[in-house]
Amino acid sequence: MLKLSEQQSLRIAELPDDYRVVGVDGSSPLVRKPTGQILCIQQSGRMTPATRAARDTLANGHDHAALLAAGSVQAISPYTSLSG
Repeated sequence: MLKLSEQQSLRIAELPDDYRVVGVDGSSPLVRKPTGQILCIQQSGRMTPATRAARDTLANGHDHAALLAAGSVQAISPYTSLSG
């Protein structure tokens, strides 16, 4: 089970409605922008472009949205949850 840092939880809570958490790369959630760009939320909460390997995993149908929706990723902040 992946536990998000407080900074990651806060960043996810601040995301606009049209941004979607679509997967996980190690200990970092992956977010898809409305433009299709995939970003990684670092432990510090900073958003950076996802690695090629992470993008390739999502492109090959290994989207982890179901994993996130099933509650396998938990936020530290009690007011933040992830849904697919």
